[in-house]
Amino acid sequence: MDEKSSAPNHHKNTVQQFVTKKLREAILNGTLKKGDRVVQEEWASKLGVSRMPIREALQQLAVEGLVKIEPHKGAVATPITEEDIEEIYSIRTALESLAVVKSLPYLTDDDKKEIENILIKMESLNIAETNIDEYIHLHDQFHKCLRKRCPWQRVNSMVNRLGILPIATNLLVDHYNETQKDHRLIYEAIVRNSPSELKAAIEYHMLKTKNNIMDSIKKLSQICEEEKSEN
Repeated sequence: MDEKSSAPNHHKNTVQQFVTKKLREAILNGTLKKGDRVVQEEWASKLGVSRMPIREALQQLAVEGLVKIEPHKGAVATPITEEDIEEIYSIRTALESLAVVKSLPYLTDDDKKEIENILIKMESLNIAETNIDEYIHLHDQFHKCLRKRCPWQRVNSMVNRLGILPIATNLLVDHYNETQKDHRLIYEAIVRNSPSELKAAIEYHMLKTKNNIMDSIKKLSQICEEEKSEN
């Protein structure tokens, strides 16, 4: 990949987003293998930026689980595999659907209004890299509100600890519209107070999210292979 000098000449946040995206792609498409060091000087040169946005991007990727910062070694690539995604979403689907269904009978009118307001805010966003953090926050709040009244606190705690796969939102920007349709179906099941509809909507949403993440990673790998064959 020849990406030198391809960084946009914009403000700090845009440069950092650009660098984060490029490093994320390099890890997910196999350019950086498991255990490879992410050398800041090399990537600063490749991307035509200073080391500062590289450092900031690596901090974000550490949160996403795609790099590990090791003492005396620096950042090391830790790619996520299809098996990892399968495991995470299998566990999350079972726990999330259980927590949300258990929460349903105890949701107040105010809770349902809050869920609706968050949904409307998500639907009104025109998703781009500049507002992805806002969407991630709203998405997290939406799912937390769904299960906030779950009386089974152990289940709720496990879902909270597992969280949402941090790279998911960044990989699924192209699937934003269909994701919002899923969220709307979940909300409508809550309004109808239907546990069976709600469980089905959550499970469908999680399954589709898992499959879309896998497809996105495969596409990144295919693009990388095509670029290699052209060079």
